[in-house]
Amino acid sequence: MSAKRNVVYLIGAGGSHACIKAVGSTRGILMSDLGGELAEKVKDLVLNEEEFGCLLGVVNEVVDESADIEHLITFFDESPAFSHRRFAEELRRIFETVLKSKLMAIEMELGPARASLYSALLDMYNVKGFEEDLKGILTLNYDDYIESAIHEIYGHADQVDVELGRSLGRPEQGWHLLKLHGSFGWEDSWPISRRDISSMSKPMWIPPGIRKGKERYPFNLLWGLAREMLDCDIVRVIGCRLGPSDWDLISLLFGTRHANSRRDRPYSIEIIDSPWRAERLKESYPYLDVRSIFEIDTLDVGRKLVADFLDGTERRFDSLSEEEQDDLVEGLRESEENWFRRWLVKMGEGLNYELGPQATETPKGAFRKWLEI
Repeated sequence: MSAKRNVVYLIGAGGSHACIKAVGSTRGILMSDLGGELAEKVKDLVLNEEEFGCLLGVVNEVVDESADIEHLITFFDESPAFSHRRFAEELRRIFETVLKSKLMAIEMELGPARASLYSALLDMYNVKGFEEDLKGILTLNYDDYIESAIHEIYGHADQVDVELGRSLGRPEQGWHLLKLHGSFGWEDSWPISRRDISSMSKPMWIPPGIRKGKERYPFNLLWGLAREMLDCDIVRVIGCRLGPSDWDLISLLFGTRHANSRRDRPYSIEIIDSPWRAERLKESYPYLDVRSIFEIDTLDVGRKLVADFLDGTERRFDSLSEEEQDDLVEGLRESEENWFRRWLVKMGEGLNYELGPQATETPKGAFRKWLEI
């Protein structure tokens, strides 16, 4: 029997967005969902606060629902003008307020169901005979969805090693959850403690911005632990765009892929997202060995997905002509497909085929539920 492959998940806002959309939420938590309210509150600020009245012209020029809040925060924060730096502080506060409001509304709407895709992901690793081990989860999200999933599957989401600044997954199984940007559920205090997400006090977090300030504790430790965690075979990226604002993360991936002297080959990076997005990442970062969801070989998931979107015949993506590949990928460019959910279902179908239809019946049943919907 071949050795199990160690897998690390890197999860961004798109992962939690996929979770809530999978259970029918009418809301969203992507930047595109926040943009309108962010722009409205920023314009209210400059209209109603004399301190920032001088910025009305520039705000009217650059702030709308499509504005990149991370870029704006960075530009104002690095300005030599004190008023600009104060404005950057207010932008961070507005972003926190808007996102927290969305998250609380979603919790009222969905309750624990908001994290059910994450629960299914964790429960997949309770399937006996699965030839993968979960080594860890890295997340950039401020929400507590993964902690909620840990609570459902393992029953101890409140266990937090605050001395090390890391939320624990299932220690006896040897994996950890590292929240690289902090959490709305962490109090900015010493020692670090949990708090309700609706708290008005300051969270322990790295706010949006192009440059992520990770020099202070616990973020310096978290990013160091992430480097150790990435000694693995596969990194699966769920809902993280790896865009210009993620340069520190891209640098982390590059370094850990190419600087590990103990491995014959670096890990591969599988993008659980639109194949079109994966192709753009290949062009931008050719040194990361990015693979689209169509190219995943585990349980023949890639072949099964190609069949879904072509003529029903399972084929390797690289067996298609270049024209066929381009047509397939481009045709999905504007797709609203929930790729996280579709990939997870295909993984379940593959396990049923390989191990038998009863194999996915875990004690919690969170994984199998998605195979029966």
